[in-house]
Amino acid sequence: MLSRCRYLLWITWRRTVNRPVLSILLLLVLVYVGAAVVIMVFEDIGFGEATLEIFPTFLGELGIIESPYLAVQICNVIGMLVSITFLAIITAKITSMLVEYIRRGGSMAKKVRFSGHTIICGWNFQGERIINELLSANVMQQQGIVILTDSEERPIKDERVEFIKGDPSQDENLIRAGVMNAHSVIVLTDLDKGVNEADAEALMVTLAVESLNREVHTCVQIMNSANRMHLERAHTDEIICLDQLGGNLAVASALNHGVSRVVSELLTFNVGSELYRYDKELPDTLVGKEFAEVAQILSKQRMILLAFETDYSEELRQQLSGDTVYSLIEEERTMVVNPQSRYEIRQGDALFVIAESEPTEL
Repeated sequence: MLSRCRYLLWITWRRTVNRPVLSILLLLVLVYVGAAVVIMVFEDIGFGEATLEIFPTFLGELGIIESPYLAVQICNVIGMLVSITFLAIITAKITSMLVEYIRRGGSMAKKVRFSGHTIICGWNFQGERIINELLSANVMQQQGIVILTDSEERPIKDERVEFIKGDPSQDENLIRAGVMNAHSVIVLTDLDKGVNEADAEALMVTLAVESLNREVHTCVQIMNSANRMHLERAHTDEIICLDQLGGNLAVASALNHGVSRVVSELLTFNVGSELYRYDKELPDTLVGKEFAEVAQILSKQRMILLAFETDYSEELRQQLSGDTVYSLIEEERTMVVNPQSRYEIRQGDALFVIAESEPTEL
């Protein structure tokens, strides 16, 4: 019991020391109480009366000190100085909070209390489009969106989106953004900086996120695909290489006219069809069926089956030797797009489909 009390006192002391304003206020309170105790002893009055004797000085009423005791007179002066200092610090703190509130565009620096939300770290011109798409997706409206960037003002005025000012590579800011309970983290690259500098900052943010929560799904933008390997070593779940993605899409559109329009339509929510991942329990009508058979069944529901994700195994890799197998080492999972080999869908597999709206059941 004694050791526990010592530990609590030590924790309290550490937290107090790391907060200078709180430390000063506590010191002023102790001095004020000490002055009241001295007056109580010399005047032979109760603690309440002694406190009230110097309390009016807090309101600016200096009054006349009538006590014949020098110690009491000194304590009255000390009480006056302490109360004025206390009031000045409180006033300055409130003023600074109001100024910061205005600078942040009307949003206080606070710790969000979301769970299963999406955090956007950093900001660029694509940020507003991403926010609008997330708000358009029905699943995101209930989970919340948080922007964490070192900006003086809110990047977007929509009050449905929480804004936290701070460096996304710092742990304390990520914790304030609720990274411990987040579902996904999107890291936007700074397009105003040099290619390698921007990618290095994205890497630092990713390392900070993964060190705090390895379970959160990280999606990171980078400008140079040559830096992809660094993000992979940082356990990034998905890496968007802007140079590679844009170039490949341009080539595909040149060889097959209209590809860019199809991709754009699939990536736009609430307009036509979108890409969805279905990872709920599969019905018995699909389990044990070949991929092609499942595709036919889903087509009757106006859905197109594109790919599947399943548990990784060497046996599966050999079975699908004729296909491109994407291994998700961190999750010990494997993903295959439009397999040409025979594969039977298993319970626990995740299916990627094109549908008009998010499927609740298959």
